[in-house]
Amino acid sequence: MTNDELTVGVYIDAHVGIDRSATRIEQAGFSHLWVYDSPLVFGEPWMAMALAARTTTEIVIGPGVTHPRSRPVYATAQALGTLGQLAGGRTSFGLGIGNSARWSLGMDPVRQDELFAYARDTMGLLAGDTVPYREGDREHGIAFIHPEGRWLDLTHRPELWISAFGPRGQRRAAEVADGILVRWEGPEAMAEVRARVDRAATEAGRDPRDVRLGVVYAVYPYEREAELDGDEARDALGPLVISRLRFLTANHQHADEVPEPFRPGFDAYLRHRAGLDDHRRHLDNYLGYLTFVPDHLQEFVHPESMRTVCLAADAAGVAAELRRMRDAGVDHVSLQVAGPPDVWIERMGRDVLPAV
Repeated sequence: MTNDELTVGVYIDAHVGIDRSATRIEQAGFSHLWVYDSPLVFGEPWMAMALAARTTTEIVIGPGVTHPRSRPVYATAQALGTLGQLAGGRTSFGLGIGNSARWSLGMDPVRQDELFAYARDTMGLLAGDTVPYREGDREHGIAFIHPEGRWLDLTHRPELWISAFGPRGQRRAAEVADGILVRWEGPEAMAEVRARVDRAATEAGRDPRDVRLGVVYAVYPYEREAELDGDEARDALGPLVISRLRFLTANHQHADEVPEPFRPGFDAYLRHRAGLDDHRRHLDNYLGYLTFVPDHLQEFVHPESMRTVCLAADAAGVAAELRRMRDAGVDHVSLQVAGPPDVWIERMGRDVLPAV
């Protein structure tokens, strides 16, 4: 399966000043602005999205991704409806189980049943429906009392994107989502995902063509390969390396289960984790998350590990990989900014996106 068009979005942290970045991202030709919902790491995402909406006119804006424990279902629906009013309906609703957001609190991600009930009820409220709301042993139906007027936009349905990296979640997402965010592991793996999603959508009575596939990815478009040995590349890609290293140590038992470039760091970080206070380990695990590399982890950032967490290539190479995704059936790519934002946005908008 191939697509005629690939949309490309950007992940960005919630911060005051996001409005300037959002304007540059829109002007560069990106389709979506996805804002991280990481409560102990970055700023408040809905405030940031409102700032971005005020200074843009075309780009689609939404959380990338939020999770069911972030706020009550009515509060998320209210925020989406308000954002839709501010942005003229160009909104998206990215939802997941809350891996980093929950682990950074020292809590487990939510289960899929809770995820899909939350998606159903949020979208139901935005459609003007009455949905169940429960606290303890009390349950009532809730609906927006003033669905029309200056408060909310319920006339434009936001895109529902569900992050589902496993087969079971992908099958369930195919029943309800407009788009599913998965890992990019090459054309063969994408063909398997597409077939799985198509079967599940058909069984649910949906047209499989109504379910888009998106991938979460990182690219570093360099002008010269020697840049990977420089401080700018280390600063740009180091946080992604450490984020992956921490993920691997949390989800694997032995170094031989992880990619070769991470094996020395795997054992070293396990030893480091073992010496941490159980009640504060989660705070240390997210120190510098996607922003900087703590001093004691600098040695694990090198060209080999950097290439493992992203595509580092010249503009032509990055564009070729995005076209490869498109030709494999990917509909949308959500990219992490890797590098000084202004430089990265300029290179992508000038040299990469026009070639895709």
